[in-house]
Amino acid sequence: MVDTWGYQWVFFISGGIGLLGGIVVLTSLRGTGRVKPGTPPIYTPPSGGCPSSVQELSYRPLTLQCAVAALQFLGLGILMTFLPLLATQVVGVSATQVGILFTVGGVVTVVLGIPLGMLADRKGKKSFMILGLLVSAAAMAGMAFAETFPWLIGLVVIRGLGMAMFSPAALGLVSESVPLQRQSTVMGIYGGICENTGVIAGSALGGLLWSTWGPRAAFLTAGAACALGAVICLGLAGGRAPKNSITGNGW
Repeated sequence: MVDTWGYQWVFFISGGIGLLGGIVVLTSLRGTGRVKPGTPPIYTPPSGGCPSSVQELSYRPLTLQCAVAALQFLGLGILMTFLPLLATQVVGVSATQVGILFTVGGVVTVVLGIPLGMLADRKGKKSFMILGLLVSAAAMAGMAFAETFPWLIGLVVIRGLGMAMFSPAALGLVSESVPLQRQSTVMGIYGGICENTGVIAGSALGGLLWSTWGPRAAFLTAGAACALGAVICLGLAGGRAPKNSITGNGW
């Protein structure tokens, strides 16, 4: 659209799609009654203790996971903001090719998200979080030295693989450490504060680094942030696949 009709049409069409989505939501909610919340199920501790209707919220692992998420999404903030500049100003590709980069990365995440989430349930969420962070760190560091469009595509695919490994495992581990009656609140904190703080900080820090020391400094910093997140992950407890887990129909 940019190469054919110009930048304005991108915003017109994206705004129209957003408006269409709002109309679909309003139409589908007509006549839909509110569901009354039921009684939360009894929580049974993994160690086999006495059942309890209230699970205590542990703040230490949640704080560590928030820090890890902020570091991972700091790298994402730098990627989303400055990959187009890296591609057009440094590598020298067109706007169409920039769109291809983000499309490829998104498709990789969509295709691999479910199978890698299933593997994280079986092999251990903490391990997949660490692997995802290390893969993301390698991809971001590689982008600092990218010189060709195929090189960029390969690194974007690797970065998408890292996010597909990290995100399902991280959300699953957060859910495991949170009481059932606090799930929505904690997920709001995790996504609204921790992840978004990382994206905002990445955009701001990346701009400062790009202007001061150039594009390599920005992407190397993004890689270092992901690697630091992997180190912090070592302090997380839990996330192991249960030894006696029962799976059915491949799930």
